[in-house]
Amino acid sequence: MAAEHYQRPFGEQIRFFRDKLNLPTQSWTDLWQQGHDHAFVVAGANRDELVADFRAAVDKAIASGTTLAEFRQDFDRIVATHGWSYKGGRGWRSRVIYDTNIRTSYAAGRYAQLQQVKQDRPYWQFVHTPVQDPRPQHVAWDGLVLHADDPWWQQHYPPDGWGCQCVVDSLADRDLQRMGKSGPDRAPPVRYRRVTVGKNGPAPRTVRVPEGVDPGFAYAPGATTWAKVATSAAAAEGQLPPSAWTDLIGTTWRGAGRPDNLVPASAPQTASAPATTPSAIADAAQQALDGQLKLYQPAGVPLLLDAETLPKQTLARDGRRLSWLTDTLDHPQEVWASIVRKGPHYRTRVRVLKSYRDGGQTWYVIAEGGNGVLTRWRVTTDRARWDAARQGKLLYGE
Repeated sequence: MAAEHYQRPFGEQIRFFRDKLNLPTQSWTDLWQQGHDHAFVVAGANRDELVADFRAAVDKAIASGTTLAEFRQDFDRIVATHGWSYKGGRGWRSRVIYDTNIRTSYAAGRYAQLQQVKQDRPYWQFVHTPVQDPRPQHVAWDGLVLHADDPWWQQHYPPDGWGCQCVVDSLADRDLQRMGKSGPDRAPPVRYRRVTVGKNGPAPRTVRVPEGVDPGFAYAPGATTWAKVATSAAAAEGQLPPSAWTDLIGTTWRGAGRPDNLVPASAPQTASAPATTPSAIADAAQQALDGQLKLYQPAGVPLLLDAETLPKQTLARDGRRLSWLTDTLDHPQEVWASIVRKGPHYRTRVRVLKSYRDGGQTWYVIAEGGNGVLTRWRVTTDRARWDAARQGKLLYGE
């Protein structure tokens, strides 16, 4: 893909950029990786008015597809207006601001598009765009085809460094057949290095970075903003009663050779506070997830949890048992997959199960997800509901 494609704006790219908040900073290390999905910064621009003017100039560049030369005219005007003293030469600094925002917003917009067609085009291909001084690893990754949910993309989705022009294309099964592939490739091994960045600034960081990726670029732009869209939609879907869906895989736990009774685990400690309101559940979720977002992979199946949308997926009575949910996803007893249909629509549904002993009773945790995100979860003492969840294709059984 030629570099000029970055100058063809599209809706998802523009929306991604315009949803950001302005954030004054002292150093480029003040905000790290996924934080850039939510805030617009210019390193060293530490006044609100200065950041706002740069924001307007970058917004114009993204929405109108203006060139670097045109952006530099705005850059000169903003610097003169605010008397801003910046590090580096004019040419280098203006290019960094322009290129980084254009390419990361483009990547985030493409990420949203790729996710929307993932059901029909479930494979992603790394495409290296020739540049004057290519990175050897990026050349080696050119043409690599992996499933869209392969964890490798979490740290290698481009751009993977300053000036990187690599992109991702989506592929369908028939595309792989035309390429002579029977399935996706195996992800390359990831080797890490430790680097200290911002040594001469006020906020140095020592970070662990994959080889071939520059510090600060080991993330997928737009993934956290798309996660909010996906988890909100999943939460809405999770409100549908189970009877609205028809299960197309009818194998039960007995047919899969599983025991009737699983030995309950000791229940994790529950929260002392009741956490029955949405805001209290959100706070408890952020504490349980150790942050806003966390990706679990029970039996290799990715399930993303978002502390902001988890209250929509949690019954008030279960708010204090969020530790049970995270423990279930970390250490499940069984993981089942089913194909379900509602009218003309088909979905893959995953159920992650674990039983606990607490207060003299056996409790059952049933976490359900699809399309890479949690849709709902329940804690119940109802054995019939537990048995109904133990059907489909067994992916894992301890």
